[in-house]
Amino acid sequence: MSAHLESQFMGHAHMTPHVPDAPATEAVARTLVVEDDANILNLLSAYLENAGHDVVAVADGKLGLEKALAEPFDLCLFDVMLPYTHGTEIAAAMRESGIMTPVIFLTALGTEADVLRGFGVGADDYVVKPFSPRELLVRVDAILRRSALQARPQSDAVGVGPLSLNDAALTCTVGHSPVELTPHEFRILRQLVASPNRVFSRTVLIASLYGTEHAVSPKAIDVHVHHLRAKLGGEVGAMIQTVRGFGYKLTPLPTEREQSNRG
Repeated sequence: MSAHLESQFMGHAHMTPHVPDAPATEAVARTLVVEDDANILNLLSAYLENAGHDVVAVADGKLGLEKALAEPFDLCLFDVMLPYTHGTEIAAAMRESGIMTPVIFLTALGTEADVLRGFGVGADDYVVKPFSPRELLVRVDAILRRSALQARPQSDAVGVGPLSLNDAALTCTVGHSPVELTPHEFRILRQLVASPNRVFSRTVLIASLYGTEHAVSPKAIDVHVHHLRAKLGGEVGAMIQTVRGFGYKLTPLPTEREQSNRG
């Protein structure tokens, strides 16, 4: 390990991680890392993968911007001074596009003005180099927990088309017909209905049901969704759509006007 790399990680040359085989359960998060220093990028990726993350590693800002806008992630880690497109520009473009994925900046730019600029474009945390990878993982875990809590719907009642849910009564109806759901099924559906067309990763759904401290297979979510579709039935059940390789979203049924326009 180079002296430069040691200085970036608090001089802990002995902390080179051992990366085990991929875990059998769902990744902690799908994480985008954009860093132009190959050594730092590789080491960051190794630490995150060792902690259970599914890491997409990118070495320049242009490709990082394309990935951030085109693919779903649970977390993004950006260097600021990147080739082609700076990390702050990537974060700003994400926020302008309505993408609220948490962003952490990892940078040597540590003045008050730099930090304020980072938070001003939508950063959730700002870590100045050199830093401890272990401290970074603690910050990452805290942000993921906060993101899972914020994803939980807040109001008591919500509905989409013929589908209605009520938190206070824990009831679900399709039209005027009641549908009996298990507590986990209700909470998954409640989350999807509260944010139509938003893609929820299996990671976020698992965290909302079980918390982040429990290792839960993504197949548990798949089974709940399978049962939900069957219970809701027909076109209402089909509103729950699979986003391949990531999770689920709820797409409302077209209105009568939309249907007539298509005709």
